[in-house]
Amino acid sequence: MSSLSYAQNLEGLPRPEAEVAISADNAALHAHRKHMRELRPGLHLHYDDICEPQSVHAHAEIFPGLRIVLLLEGALDLSYGDRDVRLAATVDKPCACLVSVAEADQFTRRAQRGAYSRRVNLGLEFDWMDQVCASSQGRSRTLDAFRCQHLATMQWQLSARGVALAEQIVRPLPMEPLLQSLYLECRSLELVTEAMGTLHAQAQGGVSDTHDLKGLRPREHQRVRELHALLSSGQADAMSMDDIARQAGVNANTLQRQFRAVYGTTIFDHLRESRLLRARQALELEGVTVGQAAMIAGYTSAANFATAYRRRFGTPPKLVRTRV
Repeated sequence: MSSLSYAQNLEGLPRPEAEVAISADNAALHAHRKHMRELRPGLHLHYDDICEPQSVHAHAEIFPGLRIVLLLEGALDLSYGDRDVRLAATVDKPCACLVSVAEADQFTRRAQRGAYSRRVNLGLEFDWMDQVCASSQGRSRTLDAFRCQHLATMQWQLSARGVALAEQIVRPLPMEPLLQSLYLECRSLELVTEAMGTLHAQAQGGVSDTHDLKGLRPREHQRVRELHALLSSGQADAMSMDDIARQAGVNANTLQRQFRAVYGTTIFDHLRESRLLRARQALELEGVTVGQAAMIAGYTSAANFATAYRRRFGTPPKLVRTRV
């Protein structure tokens, strides 16, 4: 079984778990770095939606700070020093983990070929956290106690609002670079707030008030989650909007509004995205032709598919096909 070995943490920064150099493949490195941001000095973001094209065994040195790992779907097999963190999430049950790295240590990520994960990772340097505490004229005893415990972890089920924010980060709207930076930063800060709020709630034995459904009843939120799973599975590819709404048991306008509230995108845009992702997976793992991939994505024209594919993934589908 082949594997990639990642030798270093990019730029030596205390980045999230996925931010490691892919020395074996410049194209993969470019795609990887495209989803990395330093939002502020000391606040780092990495997001990905990937089906691994080959087995991975990644190593990197990590530096002190907090790591927040938000897994929307799929599985992650990670190690921070000698602390193993294994996460598994479905569309109906996303999960999250907070890790304290109190001192420099070794990070490892393992994945088999074909393994899928949709995730958001945040790295918080202690200097940045201290600046936030200073500006707010107060410190948190709970947070201070947690950050001093090397490799302390906290897992929780991501809230409905957290899911919506993470999905918006993974699939950001097209906009000017400055606006997109602000868009990603404000959502990332709200996710940091959820993690910190959950840490305090768990320390006090209570329930965090960040876990509300932001206006959706539990049954409505469940309906939207079920629709998300249906769209991602491919079973709704040939369905009209009226058919989808009829199956969900609600009118189309209400369903569109609720779906956008949770996932930050329209039903049609998510369906188009899901089909493109399935086409990419078929190209990378099954060796289908570009024409066959176009059909999976719902395009009758291979040229139109190639344009959409390159706009979404940054490379033409024929280059992916040649690596199979």
